[in-house]
Amino acid sequence: MRSILKPIMTGLLAAACMLAFTNCQREEAKKQPQREQLVLWHYWDIPENQRHLEELVHDFNVSQKEAEIKVRYIPDEDFKKQLALAMAEGNMPDIALVDSSDFQFLHHMQPFAELTGQIPELENYLPQALSACTVDGKIYGQPFGVNCTGMFYNKELLEKTGCQVPTDWEEFRETAKKTSSEGVSGFAITALPTEESMYEFLPLLWSMGGDVHSINSEASAGAFSFLDGMEQEGSLSKQSISLTMGDLTNQFIQGKIAMMFNSSMAIDSIEEEAPGMEFGVAPIPCGETSVTVAGGEILAVADNTHKEAATAFLQYLSEPKRMQSYIDDFGFLAPRQDIMEQQFPEEPLKQAFIGMYQDARLRETSTVWPRISLTLADTLGQVLLEDGRTQEILEKTAGKLAEIREEAP
Repeated sequence: MRSILKPIMTGLLAAACMLAFTNCQREEAKKQPQREQLVLWHYWDIPENQRHLEELVHDFNVSQKEAEIKVRYIPDEDFKKQLALAMAEGNMPDIALVDSSDFQFLHHMQPFAELTGQIPELENYLPQALSACTVDGKIYGQPFGVNCTGMFYNKELLEKTGCQVPTDWEEFRETAKKTSSEGVSGFAITALPTEESMYEFLPLLWSMGGDVHSINSEASAGAFSFLDGMEQEGSLSKQSISLTMGDLTNQFIQGKIAMMFNSSMAIDSIEEEAPGMEFGVAPIPCGETSVTVAGGEILAVADNTHKEAATAFLQYLSEPKRMQSYIDDFGFLAPRQDIMEQQFPEEPLKQAFIGMYQDARLRETSTVWPRISLTLADTLGQVLLEDGRTQEILEKTAGKLAEIREEAP
């Protein structure tokens, strides 16, 4: 009988122990506080940047036990629309990575959480980086990184045609002519109704004396006519009206265009996709007075119950040593001068953008800039499509811009 009872008793004892262990686990789980769940929206389509962002968020999540952030990617062409809709419905993501040129517009729709005094390191950020997210002297966002527009050129194509790197617009136009041939355009620009178009076009407009406040002036018309003339000569790609900056980079990689305007973020893509390609970067060929466009992204926090946890993530990113460890990976320039000056010690092409940024000019920081930008980008496309009608098109654009400004809050 004992031989029969022994295994039965052993089994019952094991089951009891297992049940007790399970109950202990449940009790322990009940005792552990639930972590706040936050979501971060972004629109970066470069795989490497997506991966680096995921790594940063993962490192933050494991560095503390109070909050957990999840990342959501939304394509650039849908991002602003979806974010604006979410804000209108009172359902904004806890953290949003937005283009610096869109910040004021979005903040006007639904104010972001104020960060003044919440993140001590912001005191060391560049004034031009903070200006886009500053309203009435108060800070409502944290710059993630900054960038500017530079000129990329295919060394082989320039050398083959005996061209030097152009330093003014006359040399630029001549170089574009000489490097154009069957299947190759000397230059291409993004002329879609997107912010990318303005990122490339504004240095040309500004350097020729033009301005978005007087778009139908002789100087402004000269900038549009300059590109229209290149298109008629065959040195500006006709595909410009349908190219995104990503498309532009791909065409440059394939050797279909000799020159383009782009940011330092394009360098990694070129080196990865065309490792043997000989190319260089130089300032936009404005002549004696160099000018480029300042760009970048800003992290905005929703003014909701998760804003303290979201702000903690921004504090985490703003720590100088941490910023030094991740900013180069993204191809951005740091939003603070002391770190920027130490960037890319072994990458001269990227390092060149540090000098260019010193001549960077901000786009208009207003609630109506996205509408103005869209109108100007659409105008650029019209000018390239409808030869010889530049002044007529610009007169209509001037009227549209005046209406937009009159409707501004």
